[in-house]
Amino acid sequence: MTNCADILITSINVLLLVIFTIWLFYLMVMIKNYVDVKGLEKTKRSNATPLVSVIIPTRNESDRIEECIKSLKEQTYRNLEIIIVDDSSDDTIDVIKKLVGNDKRFKLVQQGEVPRGWIGKSYALQKGSKLASGEWLLMLDADVRLSSETIEKAVSYAEEKDIDLLSLVPNLLCKTFWEKVIQPIFGGLILFVCPPFLVNNPKSKVAFAMGPFILIRRKVFEKVGGYEKIKDKITDDVELARLIKRSGYKINILNGQNALDLRMYRNFKEIWSGWSKNVFLGFTYLYDIKSKPVFLLIAIGGTIGIFAFISLPFIMLLTSGIGVMLGLGIFLSTLFLSFITWLFSTITQIFLRIVYKGYPLYTFLSFLGGIMASAIFINSSLRVMLGKGVEWKGRIYYRRKQSR
Repeated sequence: MTNCADILITSINVLLLVIFTIWLFYLMVMIKNYVDVKGLEKTKRSNATPLVSVIIPTRNESDRIEECIKSLKEQTYRNLEIIIVDDSSDDTIDVIKKLVGNDKRFKLVQQGEVPRGWIGKSYALQKGSKLASGEWLLMLDADVRLSSETIEKAVSYAEEKDIDLLSLVPNLLCKTFWEKVIQPIFGGLILFVCPPFLVNNPKSKVAFAMGPFILIRRKVFEKVGGYEKIKDKITDDVELARLIKRSGYKINILNGQNALDLRMYRNFKEIWSGWSKNVFLGFTYLYDIKSKPVFLLIAIGGTIGIFAFISLPFIMLLTSGIGVMLGLGIFLSTLFLSFITWLFSTITQIFLRIVYKGYPLYTFLSFLGGIMASAIFINSSLRVMLGKGVEWKGRIYYRRKQSR
């Protein structure tokens, strides 16, 4: 029994050292992101004023569209047309009409039936692009709020740097308990797996875009076929960025925290459904993984990895601490390593939550967020692999017999 206990403790200690090393690498990547990826607010204004066609897909957004429309009406960049493609079953259209008033820049379009093989959002954006007249297309989510100079500075930067696709890292607003506990974890993992500093490097194959804000040259969008080639991909933002970069065009991600606010999900149910829709498929798309055995390995590895990376140091600190209090000296080395790993991970997360406005005090509950994030990952994986599909806003995608 003693030998078995020694082997177990040694294995745990090795795992803790590995987790510590990953946290160290995580910190280095995030610092590189912060240093190398400039903020949009530093962009100088230019005299260029090409027509920008803003396209917003809406589906049951009556309770969250107001800030988006108000912020669009307050933009300093005036050469805009705003196309809203709606597919709602609630009173979203009525709310939009009231907010728009007599502003002639806004056009409201009914989406209509989604053709077979299309994701609803991608179809809405494609339909909006067909109606657009602008030199630039700006794809916006309905739950964003722009600062007054956001579009002006984004266009100026893209024109000055000859960028073909520009996306912004938003300021992620969180108000409820679960938002503050879970959302920064997923946000941090995205910036770690898809570092913006590599996205901005034309020599790197890493391609990524943030769906809430994608500014793209219309001629480039049309040359690559728009959303037609990626019509069945739930992570349309990632796929569009990959398509653009692989076609030889230039993409950039900037820190837009002072230019763009986003509140993705407003309660635990939305967090669970929203990330279950995106997280597994997003990862497999990112690395072009199509093998079912590899799917299974990712499902298992991703679930265990998130849990170990985020939650295990605290759990082992608690467990080994209890063991030492009970007089079990075998736990002393584990107590030391788990404390060092937990402390370093906590300081790292506090620092990053301060830098990225992520509610630093909730770092002390990140072990709980890690448990929930790993549960979401395995739910997302199983729903896809078992053919149950992922559900979002009344539609179910990737079911064996797909429902529309």
